[in-house]
Amino acid sequence: MNPLADRPDIRARVYAAFWLVGLGLGGTQVGYAAAESGQPTWLTVALAVYAFLGAGVGYTAQANVPNDPA
Repeated sequence: MNPLADRPDIRARVYAAFWLVGLGLGGTQVGYAAAESGQPTWLTVALAVYAFLGAGVGYTAQANVPNDPA
């Protein structure tokens, strides 16, 4: 059982925070690429960790979709 199953308000905040972090990391990476400067190590690590956490966030989202489409 998912501990967040009964707390849609918390899930909504987690999902919003997740996409905001992704937007910030992606924007930072694009900025470094546009400036044609090397990407810092912290950004490479942060993007890798973000991609790893995406599996957990995606699973939580999928697990809380109702089975009945009606």
